[in-house]
Amino acid sequence: MTALELAGRSRGVAVLLTLSGGFLDAFTYVGHGGVFANAMSGNIALLGINVASGDWTQAARHVPPLIAFAFSVCVVHMLGLATIARFVTRPALACLVLEIGFLALAASNLLSLPDFVLIPGITFVATLQTLSFTHVENVTYTSVMTTGNLRRATKRLLEGLIPRYDKAALHDASLLGAAGLCFLTGAVLGAYTTAAMMNNALWIAVLLLLSALTRMCQLSRSDYVRHS
Repeated sequence: MTALELAGRSRGVAVLLTLSGGFLDAFTYVGHGGVFANAMSGNIALLGINVASGDWTQAARHVPPLIAFAFSVCVVHMLGLATIARFVTRPALACLVLEIGFLALAASNLLSLPDFVLIPGITFVATLQTLSFTHVENVTYTSVMTTGNLRRATKRLLEGLIPRYDKAALHDASLLGAAGLCFLTGAVLGAYTTAAMMNNALWIAVLLLLSALTRMCQLSRSDYVRHS
């Protein structure tokens, strides 16, 4: 594992990525018609509710993010193939830079992106993020959704207390619990700033992701210096 990949697993980077994940879900839901950027379970549930009530216009709004999510999974899979890996040697870094670039473009209002482009675009880049950064330390987590994190946090907490004290399990539970708290904090921040600033609020997400990128570079550089 390279120094950059190890840096991407640091707690500080995970905090910043998860804050941005919660932020983006709140941004699209509050500012763009009650559609989630990341929570596909929520989109599918709302799609079903809208279909049941005959609100086909609102139901249709939940479809593009689902397509973008599936497309993003395909892209990450392709980046892992040997033939492409020769050209994209740092796929996680490339995905993070792409996400920052897209969100900065949307925040700048240089192009007036309609919702049917903006929302799936955010879904696409955010899914790239969560599929590229899958661990905090040695614990599997997701940076743009929280259900799995909360389930694993509860499981590890119980394993740390019952039938006997397990320090490692409790440490894992604290990491996953912190991820859930960061997602909530990001959602609160996203909801508040989107209501006040609309698309300009995306600059906050850009700042969070730039901070994560900077932290990764700092950590990887210090590791290189330490071992050189």
